[in-house]
Amino acid sequence: MKFRFCGEGDCPDWVLAEIISTLSNLSIENLEQLSDLVALRICGQPFEESKIKSLTSTLTNEGKTAVACIHFMLINAARYSCTESIFGEEIQQLGLPKDHSAAMCRVLQSHSAAIRQNLIDNAFKINELQSIRDISSPEHTPPNYTTLELKISQELVDGLPKDTTHIINVERAQMKSLLAEMKLAREVMRKYEDKTDS
Repeated sequence: MKFRFCGEGDCPDWVLAEIISTLSNLSIENLEQLSDLVALRICGQPFEESKIKSLTSTLTNEGKTAVACIHFMLINAARYSCTESIFGEEIQQLGLPKDHSAAMCRVLQSHSAAIRQNLIDNAFKINELQSIRDISSPEHTPPNYTTLELKISQELVDGLPKDTTHIINVERAQMKSLLAEMKLAREVMRKYEDKTDS
């Protein structure tokens, strides 16, 4: 079956399994509160870890898969401008009880405009490089290498965006090539900026 909230595509198997095995087993109140917390997180507010743990205390995996499933459903329903009534019908078809579906529809109704605006504002900002720092040291960096610390904003980890830090070693010869390529890319981007400004 094709679903509007999935962009007229199939619902992923993991979402279907999570709806049946996890979301359906939460109380209606807990599902609504959890969905509201996820919606707020999508809109840029920090996760309230203690509340999430409390709401998902009956679930395995600390509720991480339930959060990922709700995140997927709300993001996609907003992205594809799925109305609450269609969203409710479709998630019922996937096995979510009627009252549970109504709770999720209330959350979507409250937050869909803000989620959609957040998606527009943050387009092309997933896995965004925030900073890069040379942290080379004689003790930890191999000879002829440079050690870099990369901070990434909104990197997708297990389906959810998180701020992450990566440490990498790069050969110094490759660093020169990388720097030359980045300078070239910057010049190309500046030409496009100049065209849009004029």
